[in-house]
Amino acid sequence: MTKKAPKEQRMEDIIEAAVTEFLAKGYEGASMQAIAAQAGLTKGGLYYHYKSKDEILLAANGKYFEPVLEFIHKAETMSCPVAGLRYFVSAYLQYWGSHPREMTFILLSLSKILACADMWPLINTYTNDMISFYERLFAKGLTQGKFREHQPRSQATALFAALDGATPYLLISQQLSVESVAKDLEGTFIRQLTRSKTPPSISGS
Repeated sequence: MTKKAPKEQRMEDIIEAAVTEFLAKGYEGASMQAIAAQAGLTKGGLYYHYKSKDEILLAANGKYFEPVLEFIHKAETMSCPVAGLRYFVSAYLQYWGSHPREMTFILLSLSKILACADMWPLINTYTNDMISFYERLFAKGLTQGKFREHQPRSQATALFAALDGATPYLLISQQLSVESVAKDLEGTFIRQLTRSKTPPSISGS
C-alpha cells in the first residue's frame, strides 16, 4: 500500500474528526473549533485545509463514496453486463451494510443537503450518474441479447430507487439482511429480464 503524503493524511484525519463531531452533535451543533480539537489542530490549522463545515461535509461524502466508484468501474469492465449488475448490487449492499457509521453519516448529510437548495445540484448529479450507469449495463445486456426487450432507462430508474431506498433500512430492520435484499433485487430487476435462466448466485463471478 502506498504511504499517504502528510497533507493527504491530515485531510483524512480532519474528515474523520468532523464525522465524529457531526454524528455526536449534529451538523448544526458541531463547530469548527470542536472539529479542530478532535483532529488535534488549532482552528487556524483546520481553516488552512478546509474553509467551512460545508466543505468538510462534501469532502467526507466524496471519501465515503470512493469504494462505490470502484464497484462501478469493475461492473462496467466485466464482459457480461448481467454479471456486472449482479456484482454491483451485491457489492453496494455489502459495503453499506458493513459500514454503519458511514451510512449514518450519509443520511445525516442528506438531511443537511435537503435543507439547502444550493446543494441540490449535487444530489441531481449523483442521481443522474447512478441511473446512467445502470442504464448503460441494461442497454449493453439488451444489445448482447442477454436481456429481453425492455426500457433501459425505466429499468435503471427503478433499480436506483429500490437499491438506494432499501440500503438505509439495513441499519435498523430486523427483517432485512444484505443477502436477502440482494437476492430479491437481483430476482426482480435482473433475473426476470434474462432470456435464459441466470444462476441465483450473487457473487459476481
